[in-house]
Amino acid sequence: MQYTEIGKTWTKLSLISGRARRDRTFRFCSLAHLLDVEFLRDCYDSLNRNKAVGIDNVNWYEYGINLDENLEQLVSRLKRKKYTPIPARRVYIPKSETEKRPLGISALENKIVERGITWILER
Repeated sequence: MQYTEIGKTWTKLSLISGRARRDRTFRFCSLAHLLDVEFLRDCYDSLNRNKAVGIDNVNWYEYGINLDENLEQLVSRLKRKKYTPIPARRVYIPKSETEKRPLGISALENKIVERGITWILER
């Protein structure tokens, strides 16, 4: 994981993980506030630039052209609880000569949010 700089989300995550280790009975009600623009930018930067595009047909480079604006809109939708994941694009890859295996390819914005949630849960 490469971090552009240690930002407030990373600091909060460190504090949260410390609290969770010290007090195993403490219940966290929501961690969604950690998904801010700075944190999602780190998530975007960590994604593989050459992966297949999802159903929205947007690749890593296209999304990055207006990255700040795109991430601000994404955070706004997340905070208002208006974010809905885009359905995955379904492709079938050969498993054997006669069988095929289904594969779901997420849209880039979904990948960014998924990466952020994964990092939060891994801490």
